[in-house]
Amino acid sequence: MIARVALPIPRAEPFDYQVPLGMSVEIGHRVRVPLGKRRLWGVVVELVPEDRAGLLPLEEVGEALVPAAALPLFRQVADGAFVSLGFALHRLVPPPARSRARVYRLTVPPSRAQALAEELSPRAPAQARALRALLAGDTRELEGKGAALSALAQKGLVRPEALPFSFSLREPRREVCLTPHQEEALRRLAGAEPGQAFLLFGPPGAGKTVVFLRAAQATLAAGRAVLFLEPEVSLLPQLWARAAAALDEEVALYFGELPPGERWRVWDGARAGRLRVACGTRSAVFLPFPSLGLVVLDEEGEPAYKQEEMAPHYHARQVAEFRARREGAVVLLGAAAPQVETFYRAQQGSLELLSLPERVAGTPPQVQVVPQGEEVLSPELQAALDRHLARGGQALLFINRRGFFTGAACRSCGTLLRCPGCGVPLVFHLPRQAFLCHVCGRAFPRPSCPTCGGDGLRLFGLGSQRVEFEVQRLFPSLSVARLDTDTARQRGEILAALARGEIDVLVGTQMVGKGLDFPRITLVGVIDADALLAIPDFRTGERAFQLLLAAAGRAGRGPWPGEVIVQTNQPQHYAIQHALAGDYLAFYEQELTFRQALSYPPFSRLVQLVAVGKRARERAEALLPRLEKLAAEVLGPSELYPRGGVPRWQLVVKGDQEVVARLREVLLPLPPWLQVNPDPYHLL
Repeated sequence: MIARVALPIPRAEPFDYQVPLGMSVEIGHRVRVPLGKRRLWGVVVELVPEDRAGLLPLEEVGEALVPAAALPLFRQVADGAFVSLGFALHRLVPPPARSRARVYRLTVPPSRAQALAEELSPRAPAQARALRALLAGDTRELEGKGAALSALAQKGLVRPEALPFSFSLREPRREVCLTPHQEEALRRLAGAEPGQAFLLFGPPGAGKTVVFLRAAQATLAAGRAVLFLEPEVSLLPQLWARAAAALDEEVALYFGELPPGERWRVWDGARAGRLRVACGTRSAVFLPFPSLGLVVLDEEGEPAYKQEEMAPHYHARQVAEFRARREGAVVLLGAAAPQVETFYRAQQGSLELLSLPERVAGTPPQVQVVPQGEEVLSPELQAALDRHLARGGQALLFINRRGFFTGAACRSCGTLLRCPGCGVPLVFHLPRQAFLCHVCGRAFPRPSCPTCGGDGLRLFGLGSQRVEFEVQRLFPSLSVARLDTDTARQRGEILAALARGEIDVLVGTQMVGKGLDFPRITLVGVIDADALLAIPDFRTGERAFQLLLAAAGRAGRGPWPGEVIVQTNQPQHYAIQHALAGDYLAFYEQELTFRQALSYPPFSRLVQLVAVGKRARERAEALLPRLEKLAAEVLGPSELYPRGGVPRWQLVVKGDQEVVARLREVLLPLPPWLQVNPDPYHLL
């Protein structure tokens, strides 16, 4: 027998190895093999019943990683991202790891455990105390008794189990009366064809989560698994808490920041059928449930669903739809502001459109637009904070930049302070008393001007830390918290404290601007909305609209009326106007006209080619003659910010739906200095 093994090498096809006599191995198993002087772990992707002289043998067989039926999915992702199958498996499948968080369960009846504790007391008092603690459910008493518990496990009296990761936020089970529009959406979902995809469209507060959970209940009742996806970890606690309350199942969590042992526990539990429900970010779309019935993508228009940072580049929505077609599942996309391409597909009929036109949580908030002046908080926003908090409400302040000052320039010569390796402007962070690069993470405690050497700096720009500082300065009696990338590890505790009413004002970036549903939030303030429009990218209007609509939708979701105050000096911009009016369709029509005039998606498909290295510009220019064969428009080359001091130049290919297939013919074999990103979300 020959085993074809996919190895974690970016551009290599699977390698052939001999299966030794007596070795049991199956497709999807992890195996260790020799490659030159190295020993690598790979995945068996094919078994061929033949013998061939000269092949090296498999050295070791490990755990089952992926079902054979899931391999076409990984092949599809690898081909689309121009990387090897082995590299895609290496990046997307978690390696086996042992969970450090463990709990012990009795394997004998309580009466038998009580009797054994009495027997063990004279000769093994620590084991006896551990048994009594397990009987009493006293976890504190078990601390420091690892040796005693291990001894009991060896005797077969207890069984160690991995302790599932969970957030501290909890929500009660909600019994709600469905609206006619929710009932109609569920009726159409119940009659869905296998592989069908739906777009659930409605304003913030329209009750999309209720439809998600009812559809999940029906799917589980039919014996199939359910997968909930959120674009960011900050949105997971509330959806997870509601799913855990509504479904009579363990709702596993799966995202990149989990400990390795917990990621493996969830992956292996899904593969083996021990778990039937998971809630996670984009990487959870690959969880190998044997009978997947429903995939829900909440906030489907969010850019975080696209893996942009590293290969393999993929979009969770595309992966979900590919899985649904192969596995007979249903995809449910939910959004108040869908990506323009997604809504266009719904209009064209490739997605089924389900509408929830009415807000059912609270009433639409009152919206006020005021200028963004020199003050961080306008007088109108300060007065609103006084008003709302005096009557027991809570406030959410949104600004889409983190840090304290978002820029610095030399007072002598005016040079902008940039990271020497990445070229991006440095941001001052007050807690660390240093300037940070948000690309590479380097800190510069006392930077000087690279042009004239001066150390006098003019600081400018607003970030989330500065907003938090100003609220605390102006309202010292208030409880203020901040949720952004710098505090993301405490997201569960922060949201739980917000739910308990222990936080008066929550300041944050886009983490707090969408998805949250807390009925006591009656005021939302948007600081420096103009910064949303300052990015030179064709998606800037769409992104500004999405963030403003989502942020405004957090106010007034309970019994008290809501208010939104937006600080901007561009109130006439169409994205701001339509977002504050809550009118997605008007925005969509205007944005679609712009996209069509310049042949941007959905009227074309984009592929980003990035040349990396000292000769990046020369190599990008050398690609142009080869790209002329594509019958597509080629933009560039243009310079990107370096990464870690390494130069980068990009070309953008704009073509039809078949442009990726033609690119494969032109570019393969791909040189090591070239990166390919189909359907990029960002072009900077």
